Amino acid sequence: MTAKLSLTAQDIAEMISSTLLAEMDYSRKLEFCTGQSLAGDFIPLNTIFQDLERILERIGIQFGIESSQLAGKDINLMAELILNQTGGRPCRVTFFTSGSTGTPVPAASNFTDLEQEIHSLASIFPDRRRVVSFVPRHHIYGFLFSILLPKALGVPKEYSPPLPGMEQIKKMRNGDLIIAFPLLWKKLENLDGVFPENVFGVTSTGPCPAETITGLQAQGLARMTEVYGSSETGGVGFRHDPSGMYTLLSHWKKTGDSTIERTSATGDKQQHVLQDHLEWQGARFRPLKRADKAVQVGGINVYPARVENFFRELPQVRDCCVRLMRADEGERLKIFIVPASEKENAALEKELRNLAIDKLSHHEKPGKYNFGPSLPVSNIGKLSDW
Repeated sequence: MTAKLSLTAQDIAEMISSTLLAEMDYSRKLEFCTGQSLAGDFIPLNTIFQDLERILERIGIQFGIESSQLAGKDINLMAELILNQTGGRPCRVTFFTSGSTGTPVPAASNFTDLEQEIHSLASIFPDRRRVVSFVPRHHIYGFLFSILLPKALGVPKEYSPPLPGMEQIKKMRNGDLIIAFPLLWKKLENLDGVFPENVFGVTSTGPCPAETITGLQAQGLARMTEVYGSSETGGVGFRHDPSGMYTLLSHWKKTGDSTIERTSATGDKQQHVLQDHLEWQGARFRPLKRADKAVQVGGINVYPARVENFFRELPQVRDCCVRLMRADEGERLKIFIVPASEKENAALEKELRNLAIDKLSHHEKPGKYNFGPSLPVSNIGKLSDW
């Protein structure tokens, strides 16, 4: 029988600190950050955060706590309050995902299901001696692998900043399990450093290019484990070979080409629709392509992926991302363009709008264009709102 896992006040404080750091600009982080966390006596104030009430509300929702109880308290006091009310085992833990709209959407998971998942994942890392995480602890990936996994393995953990440098590789030790994400792994590969012996890596949050993984292995990384999942499902499957198929975790089973069923720790069963079209071989699978999801513009279903495909095929566009506008922006699609060459933005926008006139419907045409040298990403390398 697997051991029950409980959060400590320090675990909760790390999650609160991670949430607050994600809301700070770089200069504020330099001012207030101690190591990779905010000090326990740090009190979040309106003079530091633009929308403190929203941030505290999100922390409250994460643990199922009334956010008014958190106002005016430092991180340690918040953590103690949450620990006392949850006993270290909250019924549910809620994480947030922006999806295609850019608006944070809560995705709640039973704590017992998160515990079930991490015990399943821990079985594939039996000989690790330390967990080193570059991932924010308030995201589901960071929570599972930075907070729960070290407990399940019975090993120490260390949090490192997601800033690639040779010193990061030099600090790694024999037996380490490095928790990171595709963008950071790519940057570490570009350093062309040499990893110590017997260092394993984990990557999630999005596809990691096979050439990045093989490049890291050529530099001495002993094994890379890719974990497939989402904020709504948690981890679904894993693989150690970027050319191979993912293996479903034991609590999942296939029920359709893009649907799976989870048997929870309590025996309940729940169906989930995955975000990708999959190829299956028994209990093993390979993601083929992202499932197109519709959003409504003026009451009409439109598919941002189709609009993205149109613009990506234009020689003027190196890359792009399409989202539904936020409520404060309007009711149309918006697009972020990475130009293929240097050109004045206003002139390029006019050119692109003209090209879209006959190819896209009225509801598909972006109402707002933004330009930049690279697509906007979050602190874990996932596409973000702009």
